[in-house]
Amino acid sequence: MPRRDSQRLVLLGLVLLLGAWVFWLRWPGLAFSVWNVDEAIHAAAARTILDGGVLYRDAIDQRTPLTYYAVAGLFRVFGENNAWALHAATAGLIALTAAGLFLIGRRWPGSMSGGWAAAVFCALSTNLFFAGDAFAANTEWAVAFFTTWSVWWFWRNWEGAKFWPAFGAGAGFGCAFLAKQPGMLDFGAPLAVVVCLWRQRRLSGAAAGTLLGGLVAGFGTVTVATFAYFAAHGTLCDFYQYAWTYNLVYYGPEITFGDRVFAFAAIVPKLWTHYPAILAALLLAAGSALVQLVQQRPTPAEELENPPTLFLLLWVALSLAGAAASGRDYDHYYIQCLPALSLLAAAGLARAGEGWRSHLGRWQKYGAGLLLLAAGWSVLVSPVRGRSPAGLAPDPALRSADFVRRLTAPDERIFVWGYNPDIYLFADRKPASRFLYCSFLTGLIPWTNFAPGVDTRYAIVPGTMETLLAELEERRPTFLVDCSAGPHRRFDKYPLAMFPRLNAWVEAHYSVAEPEQFVPQGFRLFLVNDSARRAPVRLAGGPAGSNLTAAGVSGPPQVDPVPTEFALVGAETGGRLQRLELLINGTPFDAVSFQPTQTMSVRMRVPFDRLGAGKYRLAVRAVAANGESRVGDALAVECGAAALGAAQAAEFALPHLAATVPPLKVRAPNGAQARMEEGRMVYFAHAPSMLAYELPAGATAIRGRYGFRPGAWAATNPGRTDGADFSISLIRPGGTPLLLHHRALRPVEQPADRAEQEFNLTLPAGARGRLEFNITPGPAGSAASDWTYWADLLLISSH
Repeated sequence: MPRRDSQRLVLLGLVLLLGAWVFWLRWPGLAFSVWNVDEAIHAAAARTILDGGVLYRDAIDQRTPLTYYAVAGLFRVFGENNAWALHAATAGLIALTAAGLFLIGRRWPGSMSGGWAAAVFCALSTNLFFAGDAFAANTEWAVAFFTTWSVWWFWRNWEGAKFWPAFGAGAGFGCAFLAKQPGMLDFGAPLAVVVCLWRQRRLSGAAAGTLLGGLVAGFGTVTVATFAYFAAHGTLCDFYQYAWTYNLVYYGPEITFGDRVFAFAAIVPKLWTHYPAILAALLLAAGSALVQLVQQRPTPAEELENPPTLFLLLWVALSLAGAAASGRDYDHYYIQCLPALSLLAAAGLARAGEGWRSHLGRWQKYGAGLLLLAAGWSVLVSPVRGRSPAGLAPDPALRSADFVRRLTAPDERIFVWGYNPDIYLFADRKPASRFLYCSFLTGLIPWTNFAPGVDTRYAIVPGTMETLLAELEERRPTFLVDCSAGPHRRFDKYPLAMFPRLNAWVEAHYSVAEPEQFVPQGFRLFLVNDSARRAPVRLAGGPAGSNLTAAGVSGPPQVDPVPTEFALVGAETGGRLQRLELLINGTPFDAVSFQPTQTMSVRMRVPFDRLGAGKYRLAVRAVAANGESRVGDALAVECGAAALGAAQAAEFALPHLAATVPPLKVRAPNGAQARMEEGRMVYFAHAPSMLAYELPAGATAIRGRYGFRPGAWAATNPGRTDGADFSISLIRPGGTPLLLHHRALRPVEQPADRAEQEFNLTLPAGARGRLEFNITPGPAGSAASDWTYWADLLLISSH
């Protein structure tokens, strides 16, 4: 058999052996639905791409694009949202990377470097990191794969100083950059080594120029081709904005230089904890390499070893710099440097093996042998112990996502307001917007500026809210999942009330589905009203005969002429309930439709501001999939005056200079009272409530306090509050709102929220309009025990 064919068979056998080892190690985690949020982002973006969309225009993330299109290709072949195929492909990348390291190591000094490098990489990739990072299909695995094989190709061909082999290596490094931006740093290793070889006269100027030209041309070709693709689709500016500018302007500045220095060395404690023998080998190899490189008179053998040694040290340093570039020590960031570290550790272990076989002293041999035994044991036994990851705690969004999946058809779209793109994956529904998560809309930078007191509006990308509203208006998603109802991924600081235009749009078109079930879990599920659908929902049909056992409406019997929520319920024991209609005085007002189910409860807003004062009868018609229906008992509702009487409202005057500003309106259907308490004015206004004042000329600031009466959260209170949202807005002439302050208080769950809160707000220069002090019920929408108040309110003027 020719030697080349024999080498190919050996390589094929090695790949199969490494593949079997890696797949066996990772097998228990292949079927896990989603290991981390990055997988969910990739899945949602890939489905958009398969629908003909273009990344950054139709689905946005802040990384470079290669892996999103790779996942789309994977889904095209193996089916959308195929988690097993995604994780199996990741295992294949790891096995191929290990094979590349073996080939590189064979060309490195030390006959055993290749075997050690492959073994160490397979071990580190299994259990050096948190399972949610190690077993996930992270972009960094692609970076590791492309840089490894680019290094092999470069080192295999550099002595020939030919353009096209260098071009291939450069193209591979370009693919690493297109997998994730920090992959670009690894490209510095071959460039620097070529320059060093030229300065050492190991390469002529022409040869060095050829290699550098080929490397840069290869890197530039794949990069320019990518730019050309996005330019051809009219989204080059979006690509630049989100894959580059956003990271430099918003994401990166959150981290200090000191954080980045710390992140550079953060992998050391991880190695010390899980692989101390590998850490020892790394330190041995790094120390030996540095000593060798600084020698003034190296031996001929050392001169031959110096170029690859220099290359390896540069690769280690640059890959670590890439991992630390963001200053965040997330485990998966360090995947990028595993190939270089594995190769460096292999060099140390190979050196220890040579020392053990040479004429070293007894104790030195003992030390080398002990290091080899410990390293061999750790790379074979430790990953076996870690091959059955404990998995992750059940995602709190699973039940909400399952509900959305059951109540929608496969072609219906949803939108998630939060940092929860995994809901698209769990629900198996496509996104209705390019914003797969809402960092760009809210200014949330994971996970640096999430503290409750930090105003993140500085990091909102201009124009994103307008884009979102246009997309929602066009597509009218069936469900809008609001993740701000709970603390999941710190999104509770972004309730819809903070975004008046979005909140108004949602309130106009949606009802809240099953709030009693899902709001306590931290999710508010908005179901589109039939009047807002682009196309009506057709009933599923079925045989005659249904068992509609419930149809009812509940809510306050007396209301002000403002939009007010009422609860609509229906049930069909055979699981064929498909629509709930609200009737007002016997006439259909609006409805919600869904896929057949057994029970449904929604809270629908009734616009009494449009209906006006008077007496009304509200009823619910429950409709089964076969068209049969049942109308429940009617609820009598009387709509009365909106505000307090003039005499009582005057008590709510706002202090300003030597006079007071009378309220334009005081609305508090559950009661309000203004009085002096302990030497200060307290405006008790049970939620929901609103105080409105005309802003006097020259007003520059407003200050005051707010909170709950202690009994609202007392353990002896059988109906304790679920919290309330306090907001202060400036309504400009023309009706445009400007949110000045917002805080959600949850005194039962958060003891810190029981204390009285303080605010001191500077008004915009030349501000005109009216000030509104709003208190709305907590996440469950219940006003029970919402004994809320404002206190010490004072308007400050420049006069």
